[in-house]
Amino acid sequence: MKRAVFGILLVFIVLASGCISQSTPTGTSTTATSPAGGIDFGAYGKGEVLAGWSELADVSRVYVSEGYEDLAKHYFPNAQILPASQYDGGIAILSPADARELLRGKPILITVNDYFGYIVYKFGVKFVGKDKGVFAAFNEDGKAYFVFTGTSKAGAGAALEYAMNLKSGAPLRTDDVLRSGEFEGILLKVIGDNNWNGIPDDGESWYLDSFKTVEPFIYYWRIVDGENVTVKGGFIRLVNGSTVYIHALGFNVSVEVKDGTGATLTYVIENTNPSVLNLPEGAETGDTWVKFTASDSSFSVTPKDVGNYTVIAFGDHRPDGGKELPPVFLKIRDRINDEGDALFILDGGDLVYSGKVDEWGELLKEWKWNKPIFVAPGNHEYRGEGINVYHRFFGPDDYSFALGGYYYIIINNIEHDYGLSDETFAWLESELRKAKESGRRPVLVLHAPPIDPRPNGDHAMNPADAQKLLALMKSYNAFGIFSHIHIYWYGEEDGVQMVITGGGGAPLYAPADEGGFYHYVRLGMLSNGTITVEPVRVES
Repeated sequence: MKRAVFGILLVFIVLASGCISQSTPTGTSTTATSPAGGIDFGAYGKGEVLAGWSELADVSRVYVSEGYEDLAKHYFPNAQILPASQYDGGIAILSPADARELLRGKPILITVNDYFGYIVYKFGVKFVGKDKGVFAAFNEDGKAYFVFTGTSKAGAGAALEYAMNLKSGAPLRTDDVLRSGEFEGILLKVIGDNNWNGIPDDGESWYLDSFKTVEPFIYYWRIVDGENVTVKGGFIRLVNGSTVYIHALGFNVSVEVKDGTGATLTYVIENTNPSVLNLPEGAETGDTWVKFTASDSSFSVTPKDVGNYTVIAFGDHRPDGGKELPPVFLKIRDRINDEGDALFILDGGDLVYSGKVDEWGELLKEWKWNKPIFVAPGNHEYRGEGINVYHRFFGPDDYSFALGGYYYIIINNIEHDYGLSDETFAWLESELRKAKESGRRPVLVLHAPPIDPRPNGDHAMNPADAQKLLALMKSYNAFGIFSHIHIYWYGEEDGVQMVITGGGGAPLYAPADEGGFYHYVRLGMLSNGTITVEPVRVES
């Protein structure tokens, strides 16, 4: 139907004004046309310019950034390839450096961050990662421009692959299209371009999708050199060639390989503690990672039997505005890194002030730990563009893992009016049952506590969900670790043992003698189910 509309509109425009000049189709389109006076956006509904690009653009010539010529040859095999420096309308395949100036002032543009590199900016929201593509059509100086670019070569290839799918009749989600005046663009994400060359190769399986503000994420599955790799106990952070980088969400990470081709893959498991793991022979290790190769086979990396051990807990190390990190947080980080006997860290959230990409960049420059760290999302970072960054670096919101006699459950409770959905409560109860059946004591890590221990305090979960959570915790003898309130407090509520550790660097909420001091907490996880709690003060 859309193609019919395009055809009728084109014929009408040609007859009425003669403003479309025909060119001999030497590219991939059979009706390559170039609007000499630009695109009449008013004649098309939202998304129809992008969907009909192959009927509107002159595909006989393609302007290409240096180093991107192979993309042009792959996607436009019959076109004349010209340098991007000569681009003055028509089709262009551009590097982020070349696209940055061209898209300046447009609703979707490319910019730079000193930590993340090239990023996409879309009407006030920034998106990080080399997997972003941009497909845009607009008028400028009376000429039509069709631009394929992104944050990397892989991003530009994603935009091109998406456009070719549209040409073949694939549907377009108009909600994802940004239409503003004489501009139409869409933001894309590619998962599976393992060599980052922008071309779907043998042994790759691309997942390509458009999105509006919240990115699609596939945490656990990839095709790598034809191997179908599925991960449990962690998520696939990155694939680079035949190397799979797995961010561990605990100490039991398994990989299942299906329909393999016999390829040898390298696995790097990050955010772990090699000292407590049973490792394959020949594995390399660092403070928080292990590396080994495996050929066409499933495997598991499991924890050793551990008795008494120490865990560090802290939270709320955000600034009081802006992106400059609190100096006391850096002191706390260094002190925690000096805790030689601690096996891992639990972070209760509020990592940055408002979730903005530039704030994340400043934090991640200093995100230097010699122990694995498991984070519960806080209300300050888990908003807007911050949600995407959180997912990229820390993975899913809700997960669990076991070590020794304890079963740790990390939960996002900063949504639903600082509560939990019915679905999350059901998941939590099933996890508590697993802990009980395995003979382990549950430890819950959430940002907002169910109570505010200060007189007249109101910085806690909503009362209904708080009571429901406390009842579950009491029923299963669960220990709670919370932050959100910028104090130290340890005690019981209706028989539920819990600690609030919110003194990681954010402004304090009480005098020192009422818990208002900067600190982290040493937790002694004893094999008999007893947990000792020791706050460690850090002077600002």
